Amino acid sequence: MADDEAAYILSYFKEQQFRRNTVLLHAGDVAHEVFFVTRGSLHQFYNDEAGNERTCNFTFENEFATDLESFSKKTVSPSTIKTLTPTTCLTITCSDLVPLMKESRAMNDFFFLLVERIAAASIRRTKALLSSTPEKQFLDLLEEKPEIIQRVPQRYIAQYLGIAPESLSRIRKRLIPAKKP
Repeated sequence: MADDEAAYILSYFKEQQFRRNTVLLHAGDVAHEVFFVTRGSLHQFYNDEAGNERTCNFTFENEFATDLESFSKKTVSPSTIKTLTPTTCLTITCSDLVPLMKESRAMNDFFFLLVERIAAASIRRTKALLSSTPEKQFLDLLEEKPEIIQRVPQRYIAQYLGIAPESLSRIRKRLIPAKKP
């Protein structure tokens, strides 16, 4: 992509800074924005029928976040997206993204590649939840996002894996050797 096209695409994005624990998308609202994290981290979760919080995603630098179904279909989102740390994002609204995709073949191709990657990741995650042990899921998560242990509270990682925090603690002790002073 040429520098002038990249600058044109970037002009549609707005840089925003958020404090820790800022809700970017409330469950029950329609997702009107896509967030590209340039600094910080996001936690995406929903509440199950019993009212228990269930983590479905973490987003770090150079990754996008939104509730894709809500964003594309203009339906209410079942999930909430909240900052875990002070976070800076480049944001684009749906009303800006659609015409940009029509004008820029590069943006159109990029967005479809992004959706394809999100779909593939969702399939991998579903498969792991259905067929892998919590230990294997934890190791896969560490391989995919090695910084997660330092950046995300253990209770959210446990929710993501579908296990109790105490179980995650035992798994961590078995799989990650303690550092000696």
